[in-house]
Amino acid sequence: MRAHQSLGLALIVATTALTAGCAEQKNRETTTEPGTTASSNPATTTPAPSWEGKAPQEDAMRRATRALNAVEPDGASRVDEGMENLARGLDKTFTPKENRPHTFDIACQAPTHRTLTLTLSRGDAESEWEVTCGDREADQFNIPAGSRFTARIPAAGRHVQGLIQWRLNTVAPADVEGCKDDIRGCEE
Repeated sequence: MRAHQSLGLALIVATTALTAGCAEQKNRETTTEPGTTASSNPATTTPAPSWEGKAPQEDAMRRATRALNAVEPDGASRVDEGMENLARGLDKTFTPKENRPHTFDIACQAPTHRTLTLTLSRGDAESEWEVTCGDREADQFNIPAGSRFTARIPAAGRHVQGLIQWRLNTVAPADVEGCKDDIRGCEE
């Protein structure tokens, strides 16, 4: 009889432990953000690389500025410039003010390696380009004189850190290097 009581007690203890473990797992799943499970909860996975504090962000802005300065033509005249964070992306339409070619220069900085897709469009012409974050020289695109054009980079999501810094310059026609129209392309 005593053996049956000991076996029964052992079964009760084991069942209680298993039930408690299942309840704890269920509790973790229900305390995450709606639509996620514990395995996709940022608190239980490795967090995305990020900038801690203000200093790394300021360093990133300085690196982006240096990258833009590295590609700026000597005779360039700045028309517009700006900065966006990667979380929001970029969606900007430019209206050229002079009947001169332009360069659209763009630099990206992020706490980890990241490649962005830049779409340039004018009228029915559109081209896609890859922009790599962290490059020492900004990417430069030649935009011929003409009507408005749009530059777009999709939003990366609200938890993604990083920045996009850009400039629009006018240049003399003789200063345009390579393809003269990076929107339509130069493949003939």
